Amino acid sequence: MKKNSLYTYTTMEKRIRELEKQYPPEYFRVNSLGITHGKRQLYACSLGSSEAPGQFVLTASIHGREYINTTLLLQIMEYYLEHYEGCYRELWKEICVIFLPMTNPDGVCISMSTEAKTWKENGRGVDLNRNFPSGFGKSPDRAKRNPGVSAGDQQETRCLMEFVNGLTNPLGIIHYHSRGNLIFYDYDVHGSLKSQITTMAAVAHRVTGYRLVENTKDTRPAGGFGDWCVYEKRIPSVTIETGFLKTPVPRWQLKGIISKNLFLLRELFTCIL
Repeated sequence: MKKNSLYTYTTMEKRIRELEKQYPPEYFRVNSLGITHGKRQLYACSLGSSEAPGQFVLTASIHGREYINTTLLLQIMEYYLEHYEGCYRELWKEICVIFLPMTNPDGVCISMSTEAKTWKENGRGVDLNRNFPSGFGKSPDRAKRNPGVSAGDQQETRCLMEFVNGLTNPLGIIHYHSRGNLIFYDYDVHGSLKSQITTMAAVAHRVTGYRLVENTKDTRPAGGFGDWCVYEKRIPSVTIETGFLKTPVPRWQLKGIISKNLFLLRELFTCIL
């Protein structure tokens, strides 16, 4: 891929398959969580031992126009694959990192290849980040952001929920969105879950420099993927908003986004383990 170009669904799929051939299944595996209405795969890429006692997840592009984060996740994944045999080797025995680089491929294709550049929804016109059970239908912007007819009625949502339900020991999830260079983390939870989320957010703030957002409606249950992960599954989660100016985030910002986020996993794991 050319320098500073952004992955499409097709080029992402090609690159993932190349990496699958390049690296052994002992520490890199590619699976599909399911197929979308538009007949596209929802890929999950696992880095680390399948026997690792804990899992950590990174997601991107649940909104079609936020596809710059797909490229971010692939760049992060490739960096750790390239350095697997070095200083990170022992780490992957403890944690399996699962990358979900494009959780709304139909929406990404619409945003990248049609005149609907600001398209957020999936191929059926539903905002997937309003379609999860936790707080479904309670979003204040539901009049303009279609949550679907009922919670989990979209194929992508069901696949993501099944995936999360299948994790044996999820240590945390980072949901990458765009834009604002912000970190949303202030969920209405308490105890150890609150402490874990706060720690994740503090590390993310220190590494990226993105602003921590408190006392916001964006962490109230409103059918979001992060809402469901935190409020119903009790998994420590934060949402990181990359980029600025507009969405889709211009590709000239990619280098800076990668540089701010590339080593976040390393720093987070020093706190988790």
